[in-house]
Amino acid sequence: MIAIALGAALAASPNLVLVSIDGLRADRVGAYGASPSPTPGLDRLAADGLLCEVALSQSNESLFSHASLLSGRHPSEIALPDYRTFAVPASALLLPEILEVYGYHRAAFVAGGHVKGGYGFAQGFEEYWDDADFGAFFHTVPQAERWLAEAARAPFFLFLHGYDTHRPYLHSGMYFHAFDADYTGTADEVLEHSETERILDGVYYPGFPFEYFWHAGAGERILDPGGYARLREWAATHEGRPLDERDRAHILAHYDSGAFSADLQLTRFVDRLRASGAWANTLMVIVADHGEDLGEHGVYNHRSTLADSATRVPMVVAGGALPAALRGTRIPGPCAAVDVVPTLLAAAGAVAPPGLPGHDLLAGGPGHEVVIQEGVLPMIAVRSATHRLTVQGLPLDSPMLPLLVRVAPITAATFTLTDLVADPRETTNVLDSQPEVARELRARLLGWLDAREPAGSSGRSLDPASAFGRMLKERGYW
Repeated sequence: MIAIALGAALAASPNLVLVSIDGLRADRVGAYGASPSPTPGLDRLAADGLLCEVALSQSNESLFSHASLLSGRHPSEIALPDYRTFAVPASALLLPEILEVYGYHRAAFVAGGHVKGGYGFAQGFEEYWDDADFGAFFHTVPQAERWLAEAARAPFFLFLHGYDTHRPYLHSGMYFHAFDADYTGTADEVLEHSETERILDGVYYPGFPFEYFWHAGAGERILDPGGYARLREWAATHEGRPLDERDRAHILAHYDSGAFSADLQLTRFVDRLRASGAWANTLMVIVADHGEDLGEHGVYNHRSTLADSATRVPMVVAGGALPAALRGTRIPGPCAAVDVVPTLLAAAGAVAPPGLPGHDLLAGGPGHEVVIQEGVLPMIAVRSATHRLTVQGLPLDSPMLPLLVRVAPITAATFTLTDLVADPRETTNVLDSQPEVARELRARLLGWLDAREPAGSSGRSLDPASAFGRMLKERGYW
């Protein structure tokens, strides 16, 4: 049930804060039903804020998803959706670039990794701090507090990010075992580095060899998401170490401890805003770029599926600048990552670029009829309030994609239809029993594919003087 006063007015030029809790799935947040809750601070903000009950990321990976969060567009509208080359091009118009026109001071404090400035995310920011590669809010919040104390001037836009709940679920925080401290098994060994990505169907395969590639734009070494398919082949001929229910519960406890650590730092940051007096005129959006599959589909990662486990995220709008009529209200959804930019621009009194697919969350309305999601593996999904149709195996960067989706027979394994009402864990393909729903959702997907303006190139050309460029030259490629 929605309880929003349409057109509720905000104060002129409120401070704007965007918080991205990398990898946090909605159902591990108390405000979305987790009990006991590892996120008491976020729960309090949600109780006094506006909460999207069904909020969805535009992709299942940090690089693609943050491009949508900061541009308000789908990944394939920003650059060719090829994970090896994807970066935000200089021609893309990002949120801080628009806010600069409206007098906003702009800074970002991100935990490196796939949100580093080298991927194009730094454009439009006066300060872009990304020194702690794959770090946590433990690293970024103190930097944001420094900026608030020394350099911030109202109105400001601040982007804050941390990898606290991202695998390997061991990011820096105040506690190692915030939960399940009496566990005596060996699951902590599985949490080291990327070891959780060696788990398949409840069995850990410690000898499975990872494969990496060099990202052509940012010049960084990246774990190849195609390894999940190779792991299944490996498991057919190699023995592994089964994880029992107690081991799996301990891995989940570590994930929740990451959520708790992020929540502690977020609460600390909000308290600092309150103490400074800035909170009274601040609007904050708290979201995640994706979730995390925690064994529901046999794996511990987020890049091998577009199911809700990997793409349903928290989305909360809070702050002293939130109109009283919106406090304690909910949007049933679906809401989407592309809603963040139009919401913050509307709050700032700024004119949004034409053609943005998102909605201003503060203006009311039930949410999107369908949400389009693009994966870093060749998969694309259309998600309604009740179902998800996923198309797999078709090249997302091909100009032939609309034709391929149109002519492909609606059969497994190219198409998967899940009924989220009857099967919220999305374990059963119901194509055969609900063909009309599948055809309807394919038509919606085709409508989007036909109407979009796909990017024509990868995000950024490689600089020959970059570290990666020099490495290629030294090895004889140039």
